[in-house]
Amino acid sequence: MKSICLYDQDPFLKEFTAKLVSITENEKGLCLELNQTVFFPEQGGQSSDIGILGGFHVYDVQINQGTILHYCTNEGNIPLPKPGDEIRGAIDWEHRFNNMQQHSGEHVFTGLCHNEYGAENVGFHLSDNTVTLDLNINLGPEQIAHIEREANLVIARDLPIKAYYPSKEEAQEIVYRSKKEIDSDLRLVEIEGIDTCACCAPHVKTTGQIGMIKVVSFNKYKGGTRVYIACGLRALADYNRRMDLLARSYQALSCSEDDLPDKVADMIAANKNLQFQLSSLKGQILMEQVSKTDPNENKLLIFTTGADVKNMREGINSFLKTHDGEAFIFSGDDVNGYNFVIGSNISDCMEISRNIKDRFRGKWGGSSKMIQGNLLACEKDIRKMFE
Repeated sequence: MKSICLYDQDPFLKEFTAKLVSITENEKGLCLELNQTVFFPEQGGQSSDIGILGGFHVYDVQINQGTILHYCTNEGNIPLPKPGDEIRGAIDWEHRFNNMQQHSGEHVFTGLCHNEYGAENVGFHLSDNTVTLDLNINLGPEQIAHIEREANLVIARDLPIKAYYPSKEEAQEIVYRSKKEIDSDLRLVEIEGIDTCACCAPHVKTTGQIGMIKVVSFNKYKGGTRVYIACGLRALADYNRRMDLLARSYQALSCSEDDLPDKVADMIAANKNLQFQLSSLKGQILMEQVSKTDPNENKLLIFTTGADVKNMREGINSFLKTHDGEAFIFSGDDVNGYNFVIGSNISDCMEISRNIKDRFRGKWGGSSKMIQGNLLACEKDIRKMFE
């Protein structure tokens, strides 16, 4: 049975009464079918409404060939209604209005991208956390910033947002955006002069109700551009979260907000200098270990921590200059694994690498004289092999 979609008639309708068509129970909980509903099902890239239905918690809504199915939990062990019973429902309005702000904001943003740059929207996803829109062309920072500003000017104009079903004759005369061919009844969402797009979802009544549009980030994606946006109250929440992070950062570093970038840059530079000094000290310690090797010894096996590949290579080369033999240096621990460098002037290191491959997991490469890489193993097992 095809459900009557009350959200089509009034997207601001919060409560309703309907007749229960069927009720079933499975591993997903209860599944209720009604003759009409305010609950918008998951479709068109947008997550479904949530709310209360006859005392049951509605956590998901799906549509199948026009039939809308409400998936619910019965946490209060309420007696189950029977088909034909009247049942009352209410959507989570905060969730619905948030989704409407995001979706209407996406239409404004994408419509402007289409009008100004000829971009086509080839993907859209609206969840409880993120809004992404995929455009089929590359847009740079200046273009994105321009569209963001223009989108907020459209919001300030408080333009009407109209949703309607044109007749087949009318549809032939209308230019509209659509990501796919539409076989069923065509529903258009129109913002005059900005965008006309095929869409099944509820929207706010005017652009002013979107509140604001903020581009959170964007990146290249499948030859085009993926844009992450936040609108209205979600944009405000994201702004407050970022301001809190910023305030905690400059307070922790005892500097002003404006001085934070320079303060962080100075800390990064100081850390790089300390890392360089530490690397030099570890290199000196490693070279001292190598220099203490008995002149008659033909094998060097050292385990250390924090040594970089450059230090290990220098240690290997130093040993092989004064000894005929093989040198093995491992840096790391049993939990995270070991980086290593192996050198020899009497054996083929590629043959050694094949033996390593037979016993341990890791990656390495090199030549017959020297190889380097990393592996996951315990020190005792490595020693057992090389000793």
